[in-house]
Amino acid sequence: MYKIFCVFVAGLLVLTTSAQGEHPNLVLTKDGVAAIRDGLGKYPLLDVTFNEAKRDVDASIAGGIEVPVPKDAGGGYTHEKHKHNYSVANKAGVLWQVLGEKKYAVFARDMLLKYAALYPSLGLHPEGVNSGSPGKVFWQSLNDAVFLVNMIQAYDAVYDFCNTKERKIIEDGLFRNAVKFNTVDCKKVFDMIHNHGAWNVAGVMMTGFVLGDSTMISHALNGSNLDKNSGFLALVNKLYSPDGYYIEGPYYLRYAYWPFGLTATAIANNLPLVNIFAYRDSVLLKAPLAMLQMTNPTGNFLPFNDAIKEKAWTSQEVISAVDIAYSHTEDTNLLYVAMQQGTVMLSAEGVKVAKAIAEGKAPKQFKRHSIVLRDGANGDEGGVGILRSGQDDDQMSIVMKYGVYGMEHGHYDKLSFMMYDQNKEIIKDYGAVRYLNIVQKRGGRYLPENKSFGKQTVAHNTMVIDEKSQYNANAKTAGDKHSNALYFNADDSNFQVMSAIDTTAYSGVSLWRTMAMFRYDMAAKPVIIDVFKAVSNEQHIYDLPYYYAGTLIETSIKYSANREWVPLGKKYGYQHLFNVADGTADTNNISFTWYLDKRFYTLLTTAVPVTEAFFVQVGATDPEMSLRPEKAFIIRNKNVSNYTVASVLEPHGEYNEPFEYVNGAYSNFKNISVVGDSENAVVVSVSTKDDREWLLNIDKGKATITRVK
Repeated sequence: MYKIFCVFVAGLLVLTTSAQGEHPNLVLTKDGVAAIRDGLGKYPLLDVTFNEAKRDVDASIAGGIEVPVPKDAGGGYTHEKHKHNYSVANKAGVLWQVLGEKKYAVFARDMLLKYAALYPSLGLHPEGVNSGSPGKVFWQSLNDAVFLVNMIQAYDAVYDFCNTKERKIIEDGLFRNAVKFNTVDCKKVFDMIHNHGAWNVAGVMMTGFVLGDSTMISHALNGSNLDKNSGFLALVNKLYSPDGYYIEGPYYLRYAYWPFGLTATAIANNLPLVNIFAYRDSVLLKAPLAMLQMTNPTGNFLPFNDAIKEKAWTSQEVISAVDIAYSHTEDTNLLYVAMQQGTVMLSAEGVKVAKAIAEGKAPKQFKRHSIVLRDGANGDEGGVGILRSGQDDDQMSIVMKYGVYGMEHGHYDKLSFMMYDQNKEIIKDYGAVRYLNIVQKRGGRYLPENKSFGKQTVAHNTMVIDEKSQYNANAKTAGDKHSNALYFNADDSNFQVMSAIDTTAYSGVSLWRTMAMFRYDMAAKPVIIDVFKAVSNEQHIYDLPYYYAGTLIETSIKYSANREWVPLGKKYGYQHLFNVADGTADTNNISFTWYLDKRFYTLLTTAVPVTEAFFVQVGATDPEMSLRPEKAFIIRNKNVSNYTVASVLEPHGEYNEPFEYVNGAYSNFKNISVVGDSENAVVVSVSTKDDREWLLNIDKGKATITRVK
C-alpha cells in the first residue's frame, strides 16, 4: 500500500506518495537491498563491510541481548553497551533484508521489544546533571537522538517481520515516547540551530517516515512551531555557507553531516518532489567536498575550534558523507577516501562506491588544492583560506581562519593560522582540551582547560592585545561577529595570497593580516610572508605567538633561561604558559630556527630594540596535567598604538640521520623590513643572503610582489 504525505516544505504544500507498505524506506531501500545482494562476491569493499557486520551481529546473537538500566557517562559500561546495541540492531536489520535469515529479524525485533519495555520507566539519566540537556538512555540528549536514528532504521528493516501486536508495543513503548522526549521534553534542542538539533530532527523525521506520521515529518522539516525558523530546512539554511562550509568548522562538520546526510537521503526516498540534494544549489553535496578539503595530508581534520586532532576522514561518521556525495556527484576524489576508510554504507550508495572502486575508478591520491571557503549563510561573513603548494606527501599548506566565532565550539582566534609540511603540523593549533570517552578524564567531557586555555586567543597563532582574549572571551559578544575577507588569489602557483581584516575582536583596534605563499626560482620550497597590521588610537601591548613543532636550534634573541618556571600571566590563557626563557631584540630583525624530522624552519621577523621574545611551554596551572606541553615563542611590542610586523617563514635544508649529514641548515634570508606603511597599504622588503630583493606591495584590494634586485 502507499501512504500519502501532506507536508509543508519551504512554504509550499507538498503532496507525495511513499511506499509505506514497502519497508525499508529510509536509507536502506528495496532497491538498495537488491543492489547489495547483487554486489556481494563482486565488489571486495562491499564484501568486507558486509562480512564484518555479519561477524558483529553473530557474536551479539551468541552473547544474548542485554539492555541495562543507564547509569554511566560517556565511555562507561552502560553507555558503550547501549551504543553497541543500537549499532548491532541496525546491522541485524540489514542482514535480515539481504540474507532473509530469520535469526537476524528475531534479534532486532527482540532488541526493540526490550527497549520498548525499558524506555517508559526511565527518568533523566543520572549523569545528566553534567549536561546542559540530559537524555534518558544516555547522559546527554544528543546521544539519545543518535540512538533513535539507529533504532528506527532497525525497526524499518524488520517492520514487516513484526506482527501487529509487536508493532504497537514497539511504536507506543519506544518510538512515540522517544519522539515526545525529542520534541517536547527537549523542545529547545529540537529547535536549536546546531548539530544537536540536526540529530533530534533526523530521529523524528525518520520515525515519521516509518510510522507514516505526517505531523512528525512536518515538525522535523519546519520546526516544532511549524514556523520554519527551525527544523531541517532551517538547519540547512543557517548552518552552511554557499560553499558548503559548516559554521562550527571541519571537525564538527565531520560529525554534523552524519545526520544531515542520512536525513536528506530519507527525504529523497520518501519526498522526492522536494529534490533535497538540489536544495540551496546542492549545498548538501558541496559540504562533504569542503570537509575533505579541510584535512591535512594525513587525512586528519584541520583542528581549529573545538577539535580532537586524532579524528580523520577514516572516522565512522565520514563514511556516509563520502558514499552519499559520490552517489550524486561521482567525484572520483571521494573514491580515494573510501579506500582509506576500508568500508562502505550497507545501502545503494555504498554499493555504488564499492562497484566504482572495483572497476578501478579510484585515483592514486586525493587532490587537495588551494581553496577559499566562505562563512555565513549568505557567504558574506569571512571564511577560511587554504594556500597549498606541491602535491601528495610533498605538499605544503597554510590555513588562515577569519570567519565567525563558530557557536559554543568556537575559539577566540580571528586571523589565526596553521602551517603543514612533511605531512606534519609545523605551526600548530592546539584544538580542544578533551579526552573523548575516557572516563577518568571527567567522563570524557570537555575539560575546564578547554575554556581557560584552548579557546583563548593566546593559544593560537594570532595577535593578542593587552594580554586579553578577543571579545574578552565572551561567547555572547563574539557570537555574531566575523572578520571580513579582502581577497584570496591562488591563480599564480608561485605567488598565492590571502588577506582579511577584523574590527570586532578588540574595541578600537583594527587588525589586518595578509599571508602569501611565495616561491622564487632558487627555492626548493615556497616561503610564507606574513604581514600583520594593527591600527589603534591608543597604546597597547601586542603579542604575536607562534606555536611550533620541533626542536629549537638557534635564535638571534639573547635570552635568559628561567631557573623557576612561573606562569606568564594570570588569566586569558597566560596562566597556562610557563615562561621558560625571555630576552630582548638588539637588531631590526630577530630569527628563530627549529628542526622537525628532516627539515629546518626559520622565522625571520621585523623588530625594534625594545621588542621582547618569550619562550613558553603549555602546562602551567594544570593540576590534573591535562594539557599537552606544546611550545611557542611570543613576540611582544608594547606601548605602541599602530603596529605592523612582517615575517618570512622559510622551510630549508635537510638532516639525514642515518647517513649523518646536514645540508642547508641556515636560512637563505638575511633581512625583512617594512619600508612603507599607511592605514591602507604596506610595503615590505625581503632579501636573501645572495643579495636578491623583492618588494611585497599590499593594499586592501590586492597584493603583488616584484623583484627589485
